[in-house]
Amino acid sequence: MAHARIGHFLAAAALCAVAPAFGATDRWACTIAPTSTYSQTTQIQLPLVGTWIGNYDAVTNPTGTQTRPGLFGGSGNVAIPFTSVVRPRAVIANTNPTGSYVFGLDRATGAVEVTGLALNALGAQGGTIETRITLTYSLFRTFAPSSTFIGVSNFDAPLDSGALTMANAVQSGPAIGAATANADGSWSFAVTVPVNVTVEGTALGAPFTITSPGSVVMTGTATFSGDQATLTSQGTVNETVPVPAPAPLVNMPFALPTILPPGATANLLMSGTFSDGTSATTGSSSIVALGTLQPVFGDLNGDRTVNGFDLGLLLAAWGTNGQPSGADLNRDGTVNGFDLGLMLAAWG
Repeated sequence: MAHARIGHFLAAAALCAVAPAFGATDRWACTIAPTSTYSQTTQIQLPLVGTWIGNYDAVTNPTGTQTRPGLFGGSGNVAIPFTSVVRPRAVIANTNPTGSYVFGLDRATGAVEVTGLALNALGAQGGTIETRITLTYSLFRTFAPSSTFIGVSNFDAPLDSGALTMANAVQSGPAIGAATANADGSWSFAVTVPVNVTVEGTALGAPFTITSPGSVVMTGTATFSGDQATLTSQGTVNETVPVPAPAPLVNMPFALPTILPPGATANLLMSGTFSDGTSATTGSSSIVALGTLQPVFGDLNGDRTVNGFDLGLLLAAWGTNGQPSGADLNRDGTVNGFDLGLMLAAWG
């Protein structure tokens, strides 16, 4: 239920701090810190037109509820038409999100990139899904319990309680953005990461899995110390988007509180067809991300540039296992032409 909109709000969770760049593009392996927090509420509204009928069955449930239209007359168990709006509400309340990714910066141009983004908005916790329904129907009666339901317009009633067990976002394509150096030595940056968002849980009495495209808008300010980097950020979301109609309901149990007299429950079976609806999401986050500077592939002397110094070290190790310089770049046990080719490919 809380599908791609979760991806839009995972913004701050996908940020990594920036350290001083020494090569063309330096990269930091980043992890979301456990002090990070994430909250989100998604309210979905889906129009539903259908019928309900008592759950009476002469063989399997002879003491069940029966329904009949109107105030007088009729017999048997008769379907009652209704119109409604089904309103699932998914809540992620103050979780500690987890995740990892690689953040790259070219200090000379200010270009940034994000690769390998994988985020879990729930962390080790879970979320809740509560579904209510706004009903419009004409007068009808029930038996077992005996009650009269006066025709109403937009009557609100609980429908179902469920659970949100997964809310993950995984990067689905390249992500290039820009960074600007600040006077205090920090960096401000922004980049949008395309993701596939997978949401799992239970709702309306059944398990569901939804995977849909989304995006993570990453904005933040980074500080650094040596090869370590830290970013703190706060984010908000307030967004309404269309939702495609889900599959029809077929004989879904529906406990309807009695009205005249009150205090009992009419046990009905609901069937109907949905129309397209809307999803409104609000939320906030406070995220801390920690990063460690990654080695530059092919840089044997540690100056974060692949150049003639590294070539000299590779040639000096030719025919050996490449220790202690690490010149065996492809880890096949021997420094040879394959390693030379890899170094030339990483040159500069």
